[in-house]
Amino acid sequence: MFNLIPRAVLITVLAFGQSFSALGDVNVRGERTFPNQTPNKIKIVRGSGNYPPMEMVEGGVLTGLHIEMIHYVANKLNIEVEFLSLPWARAIKYFSEGNSHAISYFGFTEKRKVFSYYHRGNVLSDTRWVLLALEERKNEFQFDRDLRGLGDVVIGVQNEYSHGIHFDSMKHLQLDVVLHEFDLEKMLKNKRHDLVMMSHQEFLGFKKRGDFKGIVALSPSIDSDPQYIAFSKLNDTDGILKNLSLQFSLEMERLKASQDYQKLLDRFNFHQYQ
Repeated sequence: MFNLIPRAVLITVLAFGQSFSALGDVNVRGERTFPNQTPNKIKIVRGSGNYPPMEMVEGGVLTGLHIEMIHYVANKLNIEVEFLSLPWARAIKYFSEGNSHAISYFGFTEKRKVFSYYHRGNVLSDTRWVLLALEERKNEFQFDRDLRGLGDVVIGVQNEYSHGIHFDSMKHLQLDVVLHEFDLEKMLKNKRHDLVMMSHQEFLGFKKRGDFKGIVALSPSIDSDPQYIAFSKLNDTDGILKNLSLQFSLEMERLKASQDYQKLLDRFNFHQYQ
């Protein structure tokens, strides 16, 4: 005779099984497998600027460390990637309204978490945030990591940028918002901004390109925070993008542990931007 399973227990088991299968199953070797619902093609929105060595256009082709990492992982998952470049504020709006599957070069905030899937494995790079000043004025500013002593100076920042949780939480600063990174350069040189906040990696990339002449990075660094490829929670009622975000993170972690990742770092001379 078969033993009957109480109805309440059966419902619990079935509910657990449904929940578990949404995150994938485990095969006989203990490896995670996923439902066959991975999209064949995804659209990833990004900021339209050039941010060497992370994301930039060279010879009419979009490339950079982030871009090639994403392509590498997508190829492993048999997914075609379409990148859409928009001004940053528009890119965030486009993504936050569920018009793209993912967004690149995206820092974490509580506000963004509402509409984004973040996985630690999907970190593309870590950004070190620094204050920039005209070289002729660099000795005028004395500050610590909490920016005490800078309450009377005007600091330029870019629209819709997150500069790390630490900086974003500061309420005593006078911030002036501009649209583009080269507006920051212009405002510094016109002395309408005393200081500006920027990624150190991007700053070094601009300097190598011949921009931001006469401008230097000050010490200490203000913060460091991870930059992700994040996936959209909007219109994801079937959990496909949640599942894809997890798959992507696992493949991304495999990439970072491989020689192929070291080759990408060398290809873009990433060590020169630290």
